Amino acid sequence: MPGTHENGSGESRLDRLEGLMAILVEDHVQFREEHKLLLTAQVVLTDRLDRFIKETAEAGKHTDERLNTLITIVDGVIRKQRPEERT
Repeated sequence: MPGTHENGSGESRLDRLEGLMAILVEDHVQFREEHKLLLTAQVVLTDRLDRFIKETAEAGKHTDERLNTLITIVDGVIRKQRPEERT
């Protein structure tokens, strides 16, 4: 047995190392594919977040304009009342 470099399973040390390398290569290929998917998802998410922020800012401006109009109307109504009618 000294010249065969085999363990109890019958595989040589080189065979075991080649098997481990094959597993590492397969894992790395899978990792690269998953990394590509992650990067794609990140780009899509960033784009959607940018659009959401822009739309929210525009909606906020619209809300501010409507609120200012309402404040002006309510202020005008209150100022037209006599002081004793305000309470």
